[in-house]
Amino acid sequence: MNDLPRTLFVETTTRCNLACPMCVKNAPGWRGGEGHMAWEVFERLEPAFEHAQAVILNGMGEPLLHPDLPRMIALTKARQPANGWCGLQTNGLLLDERSVRELVQAGLDVCCLSVDGDAARLGHGPGQEGTAARGVSLLKASAAQCGRTIRLGAEFVLMKSNAHELPGLVDWAAGLGLNFLLVTHMLPASPAQETEALFHPCSRAALTFFSRFQPRVEALGFGLSDLARTAIKYRHSAAEDGLLKLARQMRQGAQARGLWLDMERLAHTDFTQLDELAGLFNQARQRAAAAGLDLRLPELTAPAQSQDRRCAFTEAQAACIDWRGEVSPCNFLWHGYECQIYGETKRVHPTRFGDISATPLAEIWRSPEFRVFREQARAGEYPPCGDCATGLCSDIRGHAPFERDCLGATVPCGHCPWAVGQLMCLGSEPDPPAR
Repeated sequence: MNDLPRTLFVETTTRCNLACPMCVKNAPGWRGGEGHMAWEVFERLEPAFEHAQAVILNGMGEPLLHPDLPRMIALTKARQPANGWCGLQTNGLLLDERSVRELVQAGLDVCCLSVDGDAARLGHGPGQEGTAARGVSLLKASAAQCGRTIRLGAEFVLMKSNAHELPGLVDWAAGLGLNFLLVTHMLPASPAQETEALFHPCSRAALTFFSRFQPRVEALGFGLSDLARTAIKYRHSAAEDGLLKLARQMRQGAQARGLWLDMERLAHTDFTQLDELAGLFNQARQRAAAAGLDLRLPELTAPAQSQDRRCAFTEAQAACIDWRGEVSPCNFLWHGYECQIYGETKRVHPTRFGDISATPLAEIWRSPEFRVFREQARAGEYPPCGDCATGLCSDIRGHAPFERDCLGATVPCGHCPWAVGQLMCLGSEPDPPAR
């Protein structure tokens, strides 16, 4: 039914047995609280499960810490459509024979294990080597004993220090018999982490157009990074005048093509790094195709056209319910936290449309405010914030709750890391892993 959510993200807990530095929950500015979802709150979702094709039982915490998790899965599966699936993502540290048996018997359909770097050991730190492999083995054995099939996968956060491991990680996943591998860029939680980020916020069209001017700039004895310094000089040499003339031609050409150019960011682009990452992605795709592994890769750069930027959560007809019962439209706007966007600190203010403890989810979903939000998000008419030359506006920095962007839209999606393909997560795709 189109008038009810088809995908539910249910935050069973915000507690975690790890303190990963790249997690916004462990960065200054986290305002999502700490606690388990009460069983009475979870029960309020029971009518919504009847229409949910996908139910993902995790948010900003480790779901296996919740003592009622098997009971939650069982209730979900008892009410879900026959072709629906219930899944979760876990660091796997708490998986043992008993917990795995309880999850499988309750009806868990999809389990995604987060894995760290070094495909030879894939642990979460010293003493945790082989955690994912042990978890996969236990899940497979328990599913076989129960006569069930569980779709198993892994999620990998791509960073500068571990990107070279991606092709080997594909081999590792295929060797374990995993069904899918989900790769996502990191969302820097602090300025210090930005050196590890590989996603380029400028669009591929802007990068391609900009790079065509490099030979002409070099012929004048400059680099493209000299543009800003040259532009602010009071007196210019003949060569510098030629550089500024090229810059004007560049801007006029971009305007004719409907492109926005952030000259400063473009000038400091490491094109070699982008090419190397593209090569690693191609290797990974080839190995995954040969092994029959469902490989899901993020984008390398932001899309240029608004029709290519999309809200995966709106397309999946998703609603996100936090551990307290408050309803948000997507993962990006689920909690209050701080992160790094385009080199600056952004304060994210959560967007909420109601509390299931007081109002049924169906009523919240059908409210005019939530409906209008979904319509604007689905339209995809977002400004290309990554190509904007004026820098982060106050709306993007989040100094105050968002009201509207520079194009007039009241949804803060132009700089959303999911909308531009930077971040991916279990269930955020409109075609979730098939059973």
